[in-house]
Amino acid sequence: MNHHDVKFILRARRPGDRDAQDPQFAEALAEVAKDPQLQAWHEREQRADAALAAKFAAIAPPPGLREAILAGARASRPRPAGWRHTPWLAAAAAVAVLLAVAAGWRGRTELPAGDSFAAIALRELASAHGDHAAAPPALGALQTRLAAATGPLPDRIDFGPAELHRQGCRSFRVGGREVFELCFLRAGTWYHLYVSPAAGPDEGVRLESAGQLAAATWRRGAVAYALATDDGRAALQRLL
Repeated sequence: MNHHDVKFILRARRPGDRDAQDPQFAEALAEVAKDPQLQAWHEREQRADAALAAKFAAIAPPPGLREAILAGARASRPRPAGWRHTPWLAAAAAVAVLLAVAAGWRGRTELPAGDSFAAIALRELASAHGDHAAAPPALGALQTRLAAATGPLPDRIDFGPAELHRQGCRSFRVGGREVFELCFLRAGTWYHLYVSPAAGPDEGVRLESAGQLAAATWRRGAVAYALATDDGRAALQRLL
């Protein structure tokens, strides 16, 4: 079980001991107990969950919310066009407020603005990571090289946009520039390499982070690179 699996499982775990007998949760917690990096992540998640629960507890439901919900559930007959059930709308609005609070709290990391390559990588990782497959089978050899490379990773990358385009790598466009993304798993952590044509002189490695999102950027031979992860700055520095 790698880091990604552990996090996926434990994000579904309910507070308290209600899932204590579930073997899948027990296995994930056992991995946390022996991995300092996972322990730090789990503690952050627990603090965030506790704060979110406190936010919900502090919200007073509108008067008559229960009655409005029950009335809405009983309303099964067709209604004339333009009919409005005010209590039911109030209930729906209350639910929307609760969802907005949850979304706002979970999205509390403030992502960097601007068009720097680090900002582009962090925003893409935060917004689109769960919605795409950035590693078609043809890219397996490159993934293996990145996962097994020794020494600073920027010194081991010898491919650019042309190679990624040839192998069918996922890409997206930002401000007229095409950016390719290649994901790979290394020591239980997912990393995301963004590659794009770039003008200007070579640049050394620079780090930027926003919460648990972190990106390192550099430029070599008219190619810009960004290496990003959602596992924290320390996980990124291990590859640099």
